[in-house]
Amino acid sequence: MQSFSAFVVNNVRWLAGAFLLTLVSSFGQTFFIALSNGGIRETFGLNHGEFGGLYMLATLLSAATLPFLGRPLDRYSTVTMAIATMLMLACATIAMGFAGSLPTLLLALYLLRLFGQGMMTQTALTATGRWFAANRGRAVSVVTLGFHVGSALLP
Repeated sequence: MQSFSAFVVNNVRWLAGAFLLTLVSSFGQTFFIALSNGGIRETFGLNHGEFGGLYMLATLLSAATLPFLGRPLDRYSTVTMAIATMLMLACATIAMGFAGSLPTLLLALYLLRLFGQGMMTQTALTATGRWFAANRGRAVSVVTLGFHVGSALLP
């Protein structure tokens, strides 16, 4: 069995790709969205409970949608799904920037949760599982560092 450092060096391309997917998932993670909590509540005249309810609804809707988007992940290539997910996440961030009403805010939050926190993470971990059958634990330990780097760098 090769050393951990040799494993990383020999597989840097795949590990870096999945690491970046987990890092970019930060845009849909609660810690990142919460950074704008005050501004969102002020813009839309929401109190903490109202925004929390809207956020919960967006999260539950994205969770209900995620299993249906998992099927294409098994059918299409990782590259195709990663590109589609990144494009949808980009659309979600634009929608968040232009949200002018509660329905568009709900839609933007739903898309951020679905394609950031949900599909970006699912794509990264599914790809890692495919690429590293024998060293899956090692690979996942490297890839999931993207979550921690995102938490450290983005706020």
